[in-house]
Amino acid sequence: MKFTQAIVLALPAFAAAFPGMAGVNSRAELEDYIRSEIKREQLEGRKAKPQLLNPVGKLLGALGDTVSGLLNSVGSAIVVADNKRPEEGYEFIAPGPGDSRGPCPGLNLLANYGYLPRDGYVNFGQVLEATSRGFNMGTDLATVLATFAVLGSGDLDGLSFYLGSGKNGIGGLNRHSVVEADVSPNREDYYNGCGDNHHLSSRLVKQMVGYAAEDPNKEFSLNVMANHYAQSAGFSKQYNPYLYYFPFPQIVSLGAFAFYPNFFSNGTYGAGGVANYRSIMSIIGAEYDEDTSEFKYVPERWPEEGWYRRATPYGAVQALTEAFTLIYTRNIIVPAVAQVGTPNLSVQTFLCNIYQGINSITPLVLGGTEEETAKAVTWALSVLDPILSKTALGCPDSVISPNELFPNSQQEGGPVVPPRVPSDANTGDNVYNQIYFTNAPKTPQCSQ
Repeated sequence: MKFTQAIVLALPAFAAAFPGMAGVNSRAELEDYIRSEIKREQLEGRKAKPQLLNPVGKLLGALGDTVSGLLNSVGSAIVVADNKRPEEGYEFIAPGPGDSRGPCPGLNLLANYGYLPRDGYVNFGQVLEATSRGFNMGTDLATVLATFAVLGSGDLDGLSFYLGSGKNGIGGLNRHSVVEADVSPNREDYYNGCGDNHHLSSRLVKQMVGYAAEDPNKEFSLNVMANHYAQSAGFSKQYNPYLYYFPFPQIVSLGAFAFYPNFFSNGTYGAGGVANYRSIMSIIGAEYDEDTSEFKYVPERWPEEGWYRRATPYGAVQALTEAFTLIYTRNIIVPAVAQVGTPNLSVQTFLCNIYQGINSITPLVLGGTEEETAKAVTWALSVLDPILSKTALGCPDSVISPNELFPNSQQEGGPVVPPRVPSDANTGDNVYNQIYFTNAPKTPQCSQ
């Protein structure tokens, strides 16, 4: 069967699978969009590559102009051969059971290719070199992010940290409220995800793809990511009473939305490069699953054909300027008191903000390397715990990441007691080739 025939047959199923996709107002509009993409493909005489014959996957790929191959997808960009990634000698190897992976797709990818240690235990210098070499992240921006990662989630003696869950479940980038943050492009909030803040969320990918479908160039532009942020921020403010948005995690959250086009675009974004579907989805590890009409989380990798990193460094000044002027203004969340203007503002949530604020500025060496150390440093919180009904200053204990300050944070059940789950089910390292979060978690999703 020809590809276009297969697509036509797939239209009703695909449209039904995404009836509420952000940016698409109706099934009819979605079908019209899909048919227009098919017609455009036919007129331009494009030929599908053998590995792109999955009908629905190819259909989504048309959002990013992947049919013509990535050499054409860099458009009018001036690319330098030395910027092609991966470089010779760096091959993709999917992470194994003992390899630490977590909420940052870019770092996960660099470890999958050996730019970072494949076991996911990385040090400060390695991160600066790998992010520059792999994505051309400015040294100033990489230094800021790596410093907080070491301080809040890692080992000061070795200036190192784990990309996902730390040793014995302590620390690592999965530690909530330090570097990892609520309102992520493709990860659910810690509370609503019942501790799972590091697996790719299918429903958030669908939301983001929906906005890309509305973009004039069918790309994941800064405007698309700003719309995606605004929708996600609104959802979190409404449904996550323990939304955490203190200054540094706020910077990481907003920066992440700007990172997608600026680092994952094929070629330099804004200078002819293309932030297309194939590049973005491959790098964040999102693979459309035809059987379920959802996005499966697979190991992060560069597209197989001709991907070029940006030609100029993307540094802290540009990142923060775009994050706060182009993205944050779409839906402002009040730092430190994210519940302002929502029904969730209460004494309990306010005190929870205080607790998480303490958590966010407490180095891992004090906050959670050993639970006895955590008890000693935060004795006042422990004393108040019985008074506040087994919560930490009014904050459900499982909102706080494992082993950080509050010694009972790993009790089974998560933010709500039933259903009971193994204590490490949602807080360990990434598990790939599965689908996570098919529906919007308006309440903690401890069963997912």
